[in-house]
Amino acid sequence: MKHNISITMDQKLFRELENLRGREKRSTFIEHLIVMGLKTYRNKNGELYTFNPRKPVVTVMPPLSLSETKLK
Repeated sequence: MKHNISITMDQKLFRELENLRGREKRSTFIEHLIVMGLKTYRNKNGELYTFNPRKPVVTVMPPLSLSETKLK
């Protein structure tokens, strides 16, 4: 699951992002830059970083029988 966030930034930074990303979606491009920045940050601080997006955990429940759904 992805999370929606909102940020504000300087107009010059916004223009630079827009010029660099070309036709790529803005959110995809910014996510890519953040991943690259985190790798650099963690490598400089002696931590290894690998980006492994987690898959959501899904629990499959058996269907309810009719007798379980009746109100008493």
